[in-house]
Amino acid sequence: MESNKLDSEISKLETEIQIDYDEEKSAEVKLDEAEHSLKEIEESYNRSFTELNQKKLALERSKAELENTFDSLKRTEKTKEFLIDTKFKRREDLNNTEIELTTLNESIIKIRNEIDIVENQRKEHLAKEKQIELDLTKVKSEASEFENKLNELRNFRQEISDKVHEVDVESNKIDYKIQSITEHITDEYSIELIEKEFDDLESFDYESARSEVHSLKEKLKGLGPINLLAFSEYEEENERLEFLTEQRNDLIESEKDLVKTINEINHTAQKQFLDVFEGIRENFRNIFRTLFDPGDEADLKLDDGIDPLEAKIEIIAKPKGKRPTSIELLSGGEKTLTATALLFAIYLVKPSPFCVLDEVDAPLDDANIDRFTKLLKEFSGRTQFIIVTHNKRTMESAQNMYGVTIQEEGISKLVGVQFNEELIPSN
Repeated sequence: MESNKLDSEISKLETEIQIDYDEEKSAEVKLDEAEHSLKEIEESYNRSFTELNQKKLALERSKAELENTFDSLKRTEKTKEFLIDTKFKRREDLNNTEIELTTLNESIIKIRNEIDIVENQRKEHLAKEKQIELDLTKVKSEASEFENKLNELRNFRQEISDKVHEVDVESNKIDYKIQSITEHITDEYSIELIEKEFDDLESFDYESARSEVHSLKEKLKGLGPINLLAFSEYEEENERLEFLTEQRNDLIESEKDLVKTINEINHTAQKQFLDVFEGIRENFRNIFRTLFDPGDEADLKLDDGIDPLEAKIEIIAKPKGKRPTSIELLSGGEKTLTATALLFAIYLVKPSPFCVLDEVDAPLDDANIDRFTKLLKEFSGRTQFIIVTHNKRTMESAQNMYGVTIQEEGISKLVGVQFNEELIPSN
């Protein structure tokens, strides 16, 4: 009985043990499932926590961007106000410049028109003078030809008259000799001589004398009638000559007046040029010493003995410690500073509303860049400077900076920055 009871208890215990074992296995399975679920929950929690942190970071970035946007809007508003004020000022300056430019253009056009009128009058007078001289030369040539022909005729007539006179003289001599001989014979011998025809036929060449007389008569006939209008024609030509001479004298006087006017214009232009040149020369010296050292030498010289309007201008630049014979012997930076000094010397005499400088600071070192930018700031009150540069120190001195950026491939965008507030370093 007890054995059965023990067996029964043992079976019962075994059953309970099996149940406990099964429950333990089930519990282990549930524990594994719970651990797996917990692991998934932890991973989900971690992912959620990570996403939350990312969202917090994104929120902070958005807040910062929003604040930056508000600050940018404020700066943009200030920039807009400044640009509007600058626009009105520039518009006023532009209007004043346009008025001044219009006045100067009108003066230049008026002077050029006067010069063109004077030059055209001079050309017309010179052409008339040349034509008058040609006409006068032609008239003189014709008059000379007439004079030569008249002299030839007079000489020819004189020769004939001389020959006739010689014949008459010989005839009178012969008649006188005959008469003397007749009177002598009559007085001496009381014999009356009777003239016989052709008594000297053997010694006298009658045909030759007849031919000579006939020839002289033909020459006299060949002379033709005397031109009684020659004197009146001479008077007309003389009056025309006097008229042409008077016109020529008027042209000479006009030419003298034109030359005088041109000389006055040249004198005025030379005076204005020399005044401007002296102003630029003095400014060039001062600015050169500012960009270099106070002891450095610079000067502008004109060729001596030549019209200032046509003379060459020599640029002399001698930095301290150098004595170059030519500006070409200077370094690249020294050439740049010399050219800058000359440019600003011209601006002091004749200011310009704006100036564009392209990479002029490329050859300069940091010390010279500082001098260069300092000079730009001094002149920026009268002239707006636009500088193309890659130098950081030059960019730092600018009030506005513009650049080109490529945010997307193949698309360029212009970006501008205005430096209207001084940066204060934080301690």
